Amino acid sequence: MLLGCLALSGWTSAWALKDDAKQPVLIEADDVEVRESDSTSVYVGNVQVDQGSMRLLADHVTVYHRKDRQPRLIIALGKPAKYKQLLDDKQGEVQAFAKRMEYDADKDELTLIGDGLLIQGSDRLSGERIVYDRAKAQFRAGGSGRVKITITPEKQ
Repeated sequence: MLLGCLALSGWTSAWALKDDAKQPVLIEADDVEVRESDSTSVYVGNVQVDQGSMRLLADHVTVYHRKDRQPRLIIALGKPAKYKQLLDDKQGEVQAFAKRMEYDADKDELTLIGDGLLIQGSDRLSGERIVYDRAKAQFRAGGSGRVKITITPEKQ
């Protein structure tokens, strides 16, 4: 069960560079299986996904495609899976780590499952399950265990 909602002032409106979504997606892996029959592609071994400033590193990535071949759902598994992306307005970069990451393109939502950790600058959010809703610019965190948040004041 999710344990509440939070909106961290430094993280709410700035998540990713808007231009990244317009860039091509490049995926590299040791092995790939593309299944046209169910519009799925599976990447295994040293998987690297790049789109603009975004980079995802994982051991295993499954992409479920729409009819237009665009990703609908991306599931990344790792020890941990790692994500980073530059933020708009020169606010640095955001980093995410988890055993499992799910990106739902229809909801524009990133979910970190299992030892989830989000980092922006010196601010940190950790928990067993972290959901970032980009459309609403809000986080929900919880699951089994406690949520830990560190917010560092801006220097004057």
